[in-house]
Amino acid sequence: MVDPSESSLDEEAKILAVLKILRGLRMMFTDLILHLISQRPSMATWREGFVRSKVLVQFLNVLSTDERASEQLRVSLRPFAIALAIAMVVDEVDAEMEAAKHIFHMSSKDVAPELLLSFNLDTLLTEPLQETTPLLRRILLSAMQTVRAVKENKHQNVDRTLFKLSFGNKIELREGLENLLVLCQ
Repeated sequence: MVDPSESSLDEEAKILAVLKILRGLRMMFTDLILHLISQRPSMATWREGFVRSKVLVQFLNVLSTDERASEQLRVSLRPFAIALAIAMVVDEVDAEMEAAKHIFHMSSKDVAPELLLSFNLDTLLTEPLQETTPLLRRILLSAMQTVRAVKENKHQNVDRTLFKLSFGNKIELREGLENLLVLCQ
């Protein structure tokens, strides 16, 4: 028997030979891949190697260069992509809001005559929020520029909206971002 590592066949010839074997078994290469990445315990090593490598990204990149495959990917992955995008944005905005909490915390001890006399909304609220919540500000600014938002919202102010959002929770934030996506379409 010939040792495969010492084979004189080039890579393409080896792949074609494997594909011929699969065809003889009445299998497609996708059947093999799906089996290899299945949750079967006997496939754990293969699945781990597949997930750890960049094969999936390379596979999707190759498919995206083909017009028909690219359209199929776009249609079939759209619901997952939208859900993933929303989850990523919500997580990022939630982190921004957590980082901005300190801006809104003030006790009665902090309210001194000096503060009241020198109170400046830009210094105390607007500037720190611009630094702490860049993604949320971009989302709110985009939402405020839609045709519907311009008609309905006569007092467009990102900082006022941020102040209202700061007292919400993550569930309300997710719903709010989903509603903003609908408004922006």
